[in-house]
Amino acid sequence: MAIKQTHFYDEQIRRYILQFIRLFSGFSVKTGRKMNDGTTDYYIRVPARYGDISRMAATIMKGNSENIVNSTPFIGAWIQSLQPDRARVQEPFFNDAVSVTERKFDESTQKYVNETGNRFNVRRMMPVPYLLNMQVDVWTSNTDQKLQLMEQILVLFNPALEIQHNDNPVDWTTITTVELTDIQWSSRGIPAGVEDQIDIATMFFQIPIWINPPAQVTRQNVIRNIIHNIYNYTDIDTLDYDPDAFEFFSDLKKQSTVIVTPENFSLKMTENNGTYLAQVLKNGNYDGDVKWEDVLKYYGNLDDGISRLRLKYHGELENLDADVIGTLSNTNDPEYLTFQVDKDTLPTNTVNAVDRVIDAETARPGFNSIPQPAVGQRYLSLTSAKSTSVWGIDIAMNDIIEYNGSAWVKSFEASSYTLRAYVTNTFTGQQFKFENGEWSDTFQGIYDAGFWRLELLQ
Repeated sequence: MAIKQTHFYDEQIRRYILQFIRLFSGFSVKTGRKMNDGTTDYYIRVPARYGDISRMAATIMKGNSENIVNSTPFIGAWIQSLQPDRARVQEPFFNDAVSVTERKFDESTQKYVNETGNRFNVRRMMPVPYLLNMQVDVWTSNTDQKLQLMEQILVLFNPALEIQHNDNPVDWTTITTVELTDIQWSSRGIPAGVEDQIDIATMFFQIPIWINPPAQVTRQNVIRNIIHNIYNYTDIDTLDYDPDAFEFFSDLKKQSTVIVTPENFSLKMTENNGTYLAQVLKNGNYDGDVKWEDVLKYYGNLDDGISRLRLKYHGELENLDADVIGTLSNTNDPEYLTFQVDKDTLPTNTVNAVDRVIDAETARPGFNSIPQPAVGQRYLSLTSAKSTSVWGIDIAMNDIIEYNGSAWVKSFEASSYTLRAYVTNTFTGQQFKFENGEWSDTFQGIYDAGFWRLELLQ
């Protein structure tokens, strides 16, 4: 009966050997002076290679003859022993997961671009510890060569050097140390006599290494979305949202961008008594009967207070630095998650804060919790008012007015302002964005598929 066997070989010990040998490459010895001028010192590079070569390679190097003499100087390294390191043994069934994001590769230009590419989760298994004992033989033809080489080498180990056996960013065993443990100065006896035996100095090194089992690599799925929340408010002071007044902004999607969101889920971000709630929508943003567990099954596990939500309120898919970010937590309702916004990710205010949002046509200073006029008071009006009103000036929708001590003046004129602006209502603590001639809450509203993102653990 045939037995199916999975072959695994990652050249791990080989990489340790190669990095170790590189420590001894590049050394040189001075052998005298150049023959052409007699004044310039002459140096030769000392080769370093793995000592345990194959019989075929040795035969070729010797020209298929036993009469070839080994050349010097020369440095050879080889494995003396490999021992299990019981002192470093840890929980054998431990594993750890890390997330990796690649840069996007443009096949047409064969270059990486400044966009997010594939995402992966790498589940690393506990590696097995060993002690790799290496022996280095320094072959020299005279004492002066030996002294030159040994002095160059010994000064490096005080008592150890670090090596990196690969450049894999998720390999938790990539850095280790090489420690010099012992030295045998010469392989020849004293007195040497007349034998032509090559003098060999031997150094012994110990390297604590790890042998990694195969890692489990899984592809991450990412939800992306945008928020553009232009909608009317039913309560002027508290700015509670009107769920029937949300408008959708599919026209903000760039035609050159392909947006992929499983089930084409959209997101509705609302505020209820100071708490922000995230709700998933489907069927053209009208059907909210979606449980979050049905959405999360595509992406990973939700960790309360850790998993994050990114809101692209600005409509720019590539600009990750401008996202509004917050953490998500479960609620008693399976259709809602609470959103705790990181206020440091909100855009910077460009307009001085207002004391309140009002209906200038009906509001009156000194009535309905609006105080008497005072210097510096500022109000944002969602309606227009004539100069014959209590404010004494013509006020247009979305204007900001300010009291200068004797009269109300326009501080922000919406009809003549063409840039994007941000302002905070100190009465509610909410921030608003001015765009396309009107104010709207910065990040509440509908996020179409492709313009919001979940960051979860797999």
